[in-house]
Amino acid sequence: MENSRFTHAIIQMQYVSRWKEYSPRYKDNAASHSFRCAAIAILAGIIEEQVFGEGLDKLKLVARALLHDLNETVTGSIKYVTKKDKHLSDHIRRLESEVSVEIVSRLSKSLQPRFHDYIVNAEDDSYIGQLVRSIDSFDAMLFCKREFERDSSPVFGAKYEELRDELERSASKSVRWLLEHSEKDEGVRQFLQHILNLDLIERWGGSFNLIPDNDATHSFRVAAMSLFNGLLESERFGRKDIDLYRLIGKSILHDVVEGVSGDVASPIKKSSPVIRQAFEQYEQEVARQMVMKMPAFFHAELTDFLVHAKDATYEGELVDIADKIDALIKSNLEMRNNPHYGDKYYQQLVHIQHTYENPCVIFFLAYILHDLTYDHFVK
Repeated sequence: MENSRFTHAIIQMQYVSRWKEYSPRYKDNAASHSFRCAAIAILAGIIEEQVFGEGLDKLKLVARALLHDLNETVTGSIKYVTKKDKHLSDHIRRLESEVSVEIVSRLSKSLQPRFHDYIVNAEDDSYIGQLVRSIDSFDAMLFCKREFERDSSPVFGAKYEELRDELERSASKSVRWLLEHSEKDEGVRQFLQHILNLDLIERWGGSFNLIPDNDATHSFRVAAMSLFNGLLESERFGRKDIDLYRLIGKSILHDVVEGVSGDVASPIKKSSPVIRQAFEQYEQEVARQMVMKMPAFFHAELTDFLVHAKDATYEGELVDIADKIDALIKSNLEMRNNPHYGDKYYQQLVHIQHTYENPCVIFFLAYILHDLTYDHFVK
């Protein structure tokens, strides 16, 4: 098996551009888009359950929304109008399916059934598959709205109206609810804006970076790796008590608070126990304020996912592990071009080795990390 193929794919997602032909004010990519879709899917799943009484598999919905575009690391971002062309649509669907199947085939056999559902079947004809497609369109509408409101190309204004009209007729009740309440409920509107604008929060400030990074792309990678690690421990190592839905919810939303607080460097946050505690209290209070502005039926799950993302539960620990692993990968890819990252890499590796004995950490260090150097990554 070549599990590093999956990790390669989630890293490459940020290089799949979206809307590039329209010269948007804010650049978009498949990783940021997939993060936003997964975050919106969390809201949609709660709405389906709490407002409409639907017994939905929320883990399946969020995981599919997170990974539905992973095949674009091979196919590229194909325009919607091209996908719907009568001469090409069947061929494109077949090619996308083949790429998705190939990615899944490289994973450990114990992981393949679940990831086949999340990647290959992401946008099938089931209600969840249709909901993923509607969420995809809802995110595209939000992106076009932001571009249009910031005096970007008039193309985005027309596209916003087109997508909004389409979503008003959507069969997905939760997406129609989000559309309506994003326009009349200030709390919902603000929360969606925090999700949308997370791509504006740059990471690793103060260092020369060959590979750009922001909180949206980072959150996508952390969520994908958290899901991988959770399934690995559950399916291969027999730890059946992991709540994968809580894990993916926490990992997706763990940095949303930085849309308000900014990405403060870890050495500053952790420079002393007093300062560390002060930052934790501040970020939890900001996160709590975000949640409390939402309708009451969101509060329980969003408080768990956002306010207590890295709590003392095993799911919280797995989010912290994926966060640390992502920083290790970043340093590994950058250190060839910036020796400063060589020190960061060594410090992070030692910290991970001395802190965690989880099966997923040992598996990553033994079977995946060595394939994620700059030479392996750059095509």
